[in-house]
Amino acid sequence: MNFIAGQKIFEALSKSYRVYLCGDLKSPQSDLQWIDDKQLEIGISYYNQFSADKPHFHKNATEYNYVLKGTTKLFIIDENQEYTFDSGSLFVIPPNLKYATKHVEDTQILFIKAPGGNDKQLIDISTDLEAWLQMW
Repeated sequence: MNFIAGQKIFEALSKSYRVYLCGDLKSPQSDLQWIDDKQLEIGISYYNQFSADKPHFHKNATEYNYVLKGTTKLFIIDENQEYTFDSGSLFVIPPNLKYATKHVEDTQILFIKAPGGNDKQLIDISTDLEAWLQMW
């Protein structure tokens, strides 16, 4: 059996905005030992201040996001559609969906990607999307 104690996860999140709990990681993270898994990637992102992730899509993975705490906004680029998700919300991003996210201060998100692996493809940012990323 494999496990990671909660205190270890909290300590790692105090030093880094994202920790991986399991996956087939190519670059080791220094603050937490993860569980090696070839099928899934699981982690937690902690946004201790307002921030936005780089717009991207995943070629192969479906990404499941559960908002543990806070609020996040998701913008689906090709549909020009914005969604807001608060604590307790689950949203699923299928492969090849181009999107951007931004988060209020003190937001935590548990994410699961299946299959695991780094298949993230960054996309070009338009002037309108850049403006969206910078303001709530």
